[in-house]
Amino acid sequence: MPRSSSPSRRKQPRQQRAQATCDAILTAAARLLVRDGYEATSTNRIAEEAGVSIGSLYQYYPNKEGLVLAVLEQHGSRWLTEFDAGLKELAPAPLGVAVPSIIHHILTLKRLHPQLDSLRYALLPVLRPLGHVDTFEQQLFRLVRAFLAARLEEIRPRELDMAVFIIVHTLEALCHAAGVDRPDYLTNDAFPNELCVLVLGYLSLSPAPLGHPPRKAAAPRRKYEQ
Repeated sequence: MPRSSSPSRRKQPRQQRAQATCDAILTAAARLLVRDGYEATSTNRIAEEAGVSIGSLYQYYPNKEGLVLAVLEQHGSRWLTEFDAGLKELAPAPLGVAVPSIIHHILTLKRLHPQLDSLRYALLPVLRPLGHVDTFEQQLFRLVRAFLAARLEEIRPRELDMAVFIIVHTLEALCHAAGVDRPDYLTNDAFPNELCVLVLGYLSLSPAPLGHPPRKAAAPRRKYEQ
């Protein structure tokens, strides 16, 4: 997915050697941020981990915040590019085929790019007060919305923005929780099956009617109340 020049960078690498330097810096930053956390990670430690001088780092990234944003952008862009390609392949498939394939694809991507979830959940609370907008989430919303908009005759929800919000946040929360608390679920075939039931049940044209809680049976009257 094409992107404009990022404010997280001081300048764009134009030669292969410069690109290799940037890649080494971002790889080192991601490794330190996941392992040690935001506060304990400094630009000096990143430069040392990457095997470059601090001057080389500052040629491309203005400060630690800009470098962290670049890490999130790099990981997010890779993930979204692969996810977008998967959605396009599934465009002609019926909903009952497309949704299981999409969920399987999401879990595969999360296994291939395990750092992204850890980085986003750890760093967004730090970056949002600085004015950072989660462009990864915005682009993910757009992709899912476009997918659903082309299938309005197959789904029940009419408020697409709300439907996308519910689906994306539900899947993101469950997959993140599985990665943290039950990583075995990410390789268990039953887990994506249950996620499919959840999503398809929500999108279904004929969902189960919302019932009312059963009334409690009246307590038997005592003799003195008769």
